[in-house]
Amino acid sequence: MVLGFGLLLAGAIACGSHDQGDIIAFCELATDGVGTHLVRSTEDLAQLDALEASAPPDIRAAAITIANASREVGEIDDLQELFRRAFDLEQAVAQARLDMLTYTQHRCF
Repeated sequence: MVLGFGLLLAGAIACGSHDQGDIIAFCELATDGVGTHLVRSTEDLAQLDALEASAPPDIRAAAITIANASREVGEIDDLQELFRRAFDLEQAVAQARLDMLTYTQHRCF
């Protein structure tokens, strides 16, 4: 039973760490300007994907909004993101960029 609990705890820790993002990678991408300009190439889109994947949970929604602005509509699964895309994309992206700028100013050194 102790071994089972230990395996369960180890699994929970491993799963939880996946959701934490990678603050160092996120900060490097964000301070390099990823997400602050229009996507012009597949490399730019790959960098947005990396930004989204590395985003810590407290800024992930902003990173997703910025990345989804450059995706094809069929690639977006979240209904709220589809709504933003259809009705208030410019305002949502502007707010997400502001949120990301504020976040990086306070969390990235």
